[in-house]
Amino acid sequence: MADTSLVDNRLKASVTHLENFIFQEIDEGRAECVIDQTDLQHFFVPTNAEYGCGMYTRQLTVPKNLLFTGKIHRHAHMTFLLKGELLVTSETGRKHIKAPHTWVTPCGAKRAFYALEESILTNVHLTKHPQLEKLQQIEDEVIAPSYTEMGLAEADLNLLLE
Repeated sequence: MADTSLVDNRLKASVTHLENFIFQEIDEGRAECVIDQTDLQHFFVPTNAEYGCGMYTRQLTVPKNLLFTGKIHRHAHMTFLLKGELLVTSETGRKHIKAPHTWVTPCGAKRAFYALEESILTNVHLTKHPQLEKLQQIEDEVIAPSYTEMGLAEADLNLLLE
């Protein structure tokens, strides 16, 4: 269960609202999906018998001026901004970060990012399935489809109307 002591519910709602808005704008033809302008690479460390897991790293290169949202993470993991500069909003606050920057992404986190310049963002996850052929299993293992599945309250979009 995520530590909710630092959660700003309005910021949590704003990230969810932004993600919904982006998808709606793309669906209705007012914005273009530019995922093909990003570069996502996958790296794997084989299972270590002593610890019973391996590692999965996803490295995303995004162009300047790209606005995007991340997923809800089931487990705490390491995140690195290797290159660039980002504005980041999550339920714990807003930050302006410049590479190199390292932080721990907590369990249950979901963020919105705006790339002020071309940026390289890297996440490292422990996994039981460290193989490209099992990428969907890794996604299921590290990403939650909703806050409810994490045992957390969904974002209350009504907070944005107050």
